Amino acid sequence: MVQISVLLSAALTLLPLASCAKILLAGDSTMAQSSSATQQGWGTPFAQYMNIEVVNLARGGRSARSYTREGLFDALVTQIVAGDYVVIEFGHNDGGSTSTSERAPVGGTGTDTETVTLADGTVEVVQTFVTYERNMVAKVLAKGGIPIISSQTPNGDAWNTALTAIGTPPRFVGYAEVAAAQSGAVYMDHWKWTAIAYEDLGYSAVYPTLFPQDHTHTNPAGADVVAKAFVNGLKCISHPLASLLTTAGNAIPKVCS
Repeated sequence: MVQISVLLSAALTLLPLASCAKILLAGDSTMAQSSSATQQGWGTPFAQYMNIEVVNLARGGRSARSYTREGLFDALVTQIVAGDYVVIEFGHNDGGSTSTSERAPVGGTGTDTETVTLADGTVEVVQTFVTYERNMVAKVLAKGGIPIISSQTPNGDAWNTALTAIGTPPRFVGYAEVAAAQSGAVYMDHWKWTAIAYEDLGYSAVYPTLFPQDHTHTNPAGADVVAKAFVNGLKCISHPLASLLTTAGNAIPKVCS
């Protein structure tokens, strides 16, 4: 099954770009549209860098588990037309234990499950983060879409003790890479590309300057930095979407290390 998915994903990635009607975004508040003057997700400014429609379906407070359980990803799938791209980015809300959090997945990268009872009495079979993302990819592929699994981005205070570089990424960055490898999706290391951008700016220009509300949520200027980092990543991995950038997108410097 994995081999079939890999072959199908590869074939879809090579479809003529003219067939790609839009990009759909699935994620949490770090990606989502916000009406707050002090908070914005990167999916909002990202749209100005693409020559095709960007549909931001990210929702605040969601994890891969809760975005699935609430039917949000299934609702996204109904909007997919063959040739559409789907960016899947979770991790910020996925920590914790299944015994105390209704957002946390089962630990590890395998196929283990746990059965839990939610506060409203609903019985839920909880899966691993990797399984949730693999299942998302399978649904995208079944509709003829082209999936991109993107790792979560660094928090504003995710620096080493010397404040000279972004520190070690959390486990969900690695989990996202595993999910991409197992499902045949393209992997976008958004953590890495954003870390490069933050380190280029320097600590004092990033935190709390771009994070006035808390250490997780960027303001509009910060969201733009993270969106540009994603575009830079498209260029660095030579992704087909890099040929569909606007003039502003093409003007973003390519910095791959």
